[in-house]
Amino acid sequence: MDKLSIPEINKIIEEAESNIVKKYNVKNLRDVIAKIGFSNAVNELEEEAFRIYRDYEKKAVKEYFRGRGFLGKPLTFELISEIIDDSIIISIANVRRARAGRTVERILIEALKALEVPCEEAAIEYQGYQPDIVVPSNKAFGSKEKPNIDKVFVLAVKRTLRERWSEDIRVFNFPNSVFVFIKPDPHFTPQKAIEMAVGGGCREG
Repeated sequence: MDKLSIPEINKIIEEAESNIVKKYNVKNLRDVIAKIGFSNAVNELEEEAFRIYRDYEKKAVKEYFRGRGFLGKPLTFELISEIIDDSIIISIANVRRARAGRTVERILIEALKALEVPCEEAAIEYQGYQPDIVVPSNKAFGSKEKPNIDKVFVLAVKRTLRERWSEDIRVFNFPNSVFVFIKPDPHFTPQKAIEMAVGGGCREG
């Protein structure tokens, strides 16, 4: 099955950022953060990026169906079977899930950089784990053979607690680390935070 024609993540984030800046009638993302706070700005930017993505996704699916000759046909069992066999439904879900994870990471990077915090997508690994974001840089970490774990601050990023957060509790293998949830989540309680930290090798207290 061909890929859906959807703009790259960075383009969608740029569009979302432009919309949020216009919404609050300010000059840039830094001003948005100053006006509504860091967490609110990141959350709004993520929601706007997701809205824009869904719009592009709907258009892309429509064009895909048109190209396959699915549009205009009566909805029959045979047509439904043909669509399912084409794997378009599975593809849409997989692409959306993968993009959502990368998008929130890049949004957080954009917000941190707006506050002049040097950071980038992590390309480092320590004790078999690769975080999502590293501050100030991958270079500061050194190498896998000679890691300078005290020289970096790392982040694991998830949209919500309901995502596969257990995969990322190893972020606490790094002495300077934080687990970030982009969306407010009622399931995230102090007790859950303790469970996550202990599971990641931290001590209570």
